[in-house]
Amino acid sequence: VYSLAFSPDGKTIASASRDKTLKLWNLEGTLLHTLNGHSASVYSLAFSPDGKTIASASRDKTLKLWNLEGTLLHTLNGHSASVISVTLSPDGKTIASASTDNTVILWNFDLDDLVQRSCDWLYEYLITHKEEELRKICEISNK
Repeated sequence: VYSLAFSPDGKTIASASRDKTLKLWNLEGTLLHTLNGHSASVYSLAFSPDGKTIASASRDKTLKLWNLEGTLLHTLNGHSASVISVTLSPDGKTIASASTDNTVILWNFDLDDLVQRSCDWLYEYLITHKEEELRKICEISNK
């Protein structure tokens, strides 16, 4: 298991794994759903603020959006290497993904297209690093 997340209502736990799946569990440990669709390890996951959608990031270079019943809603392509992290904005309108291709992509949650691509490289931390010469702040600009 690479990543865990509680649903916003606290009733469900989602796990992302090396076996290419996401699993949804209740708090008693009962498996509710297995989400299949990635072709490689799933590194990261995040619930939407309303708890109706899960975003997953994978070594297969994609992000996938799922409903809580396990139905694949959409696949987002845009990275050229493993996607290692995904998060959603507090208002639920933007998805941010980070990849080993050294980019961060911001996606419109309405799935129209990516909002913007930023950062020409990443290190261990997006905003800062303990060493001054390794610090980089991503510039946000309009597309």
